[in-house]
Amino acid sequence: MPPFPHTSHLGEKPIRSDESVIEDVIREANAMDRLLAPPGRLTWLTARLRRFIGATADAVEAAVSARPAGDPVQLEALAVVREARYRLRLGPGDGYVSAIACVRSLGRAAEALRHEQRRLRCGLVPVAGSSGPGVIALGDAERCPDCHELVEQRYGLEVRRDWLGAREVNSRLARHRSSVHAHG
Repeated sequence: MPPFPHTSHLGEKPIRSDESVIEDVIREANAMDRLLAPPGRLTWLTARLRRFIGATADAVEAAVSARPAGDPVQLEALAVVREARYRLRLGPGDGYVSAIACVRSLGRAAEALRHEQRRLRCGLVPVAGSSGPGVIALGDAERCPDCHELVEQRYGLEVRRDWLGAREVNSRLARHRSSVHAHG
């Protein structure tokens, strides 16, 4: 007899991807200030977050290793990796309150790593902006060599902190996109 009599539901749970599982783990860890978990659940969350942070920190570090030294995207990603590894080394102390603080700390580190991982997956390229460095995403569908050349020029100017030159390249890129890639 099925676990739910008089229904067609047999009790199987839908298969979830690792992505959605880790999102739920991070969400639960960050909610520990409002929702307290039993000690066994804290142990499970801690182990899961530690495994995720270890693997993701290595992946983010490898993803930015090819970028030039001093690259703003690389510097920020490496800072997030260092912070996450630092929180891994701390570990929980004695007691329930310390375990909760550890899970919340690991949850915040995992969330920051997740953000960096998504940012790097989008193909972000640093560019100059009026208030300092920024980023622009060139999607996979954008294969125009002129666009990529202009973005690389802009990146070189940003590294040299030539904001006026970078603005000029921004204008050239905008004119190029409006004239060549106009959808209409």
